[in-house]
Amino acid sequence: MFPIAIGASIFGIVALLIFALGGDIRAQIAKFASSYQVKIDRADLNIKPEDYVLALLGISLMLWLVLAFVLHAPVIITLLIFPVALGATLFGGSFYLTFRGNRRIDTFVQQLELVLRMLSGALRVGLGLRQAIILVTEEIPDPARRELMRVIGRTNIGVTIVDALDDLTRSMPCNEMQMFSRVVKVQQSTGGDLAKVLEKLGNTIRDRRRVFRKMNALTAQGRFGAAIIGALPILVGGFVVATQPAMGKALMHTFPGNVALGIFAVLEGLAIFSLNKILQFDV
Repeated sequence: MFPIAIGASIFGIVALLIFALGGDIRAQIAKFASSYQVKIDRADLNIKPEDYVLALLGISLMLWLVLAFVLHAPVIITLLIFPVALGATLFGGSFYLTFRGNRRIDTFVQQLELVLRMLSGALRVGLGLRQAIILVTEEIPDPARRELMRVIGRTNIGVTIVDALDDLTRSMPCNEMQMFSRVVKVQQSTGGDLAKVLEKLGNTIRDRRRVFRKMNALTAQGRFGAAIIGALPILVGGFVVATQPAMGKALMHTFPGNVALGIFAVLEGLAIFSLNKILQFDV
């Protein structure tokens, strides 16, 4: 019951502070949640940012209570676990949105070569760029279809096609989309054969994808080794705790053991971060 009492006290104090400041708790959370809006839109999730943050706060509380019951740590350690659990939950929620958004961007980039070739063909038969985009949205699946429909929707309310493509570049940040937007902007300013330029841009994107596939093949062994190195300490630690009850009890239920676990978590996170940076390449 002690962790529950601590949790109730912490949230009671936070609620009293918010009430004393004269603000609604959802309004305060909404200010903090505004930083998640872009990531939620990019990940194409149908949820309000404040609701997402409230869900993360609930998960962090549940995680803290579970850790408090499992570790049976002293009072100071139990209190310190809560901000750690809160930070880990917020980081995990942000990482999930980033991962989902990056996966959606990768799918969009894979579709962009086909989109450019279809736009080039439509322009060659005499359609304007806006009409060509409308034609393309009828032939391709999401996420390219949804994003291009947003472009058309913005043009329907008076936004120019160039500004609409710039907005698409901000919502789907990638080098390929940035090149597409710049090509259209230059063509709108100086003129020229846009169909031919888009066809060449499609060829460039195809070549870039070929380079990325080759790069992934060459770094596959390193990435697999990094995964093994990152998982090995966790697997060995779990095996020791399962097969050596005395050592597991010392790690889980004593102050030096909790400190050792904290140091291990920090070092493990730094190792995974470093390996991830080493295996990243800019093309």
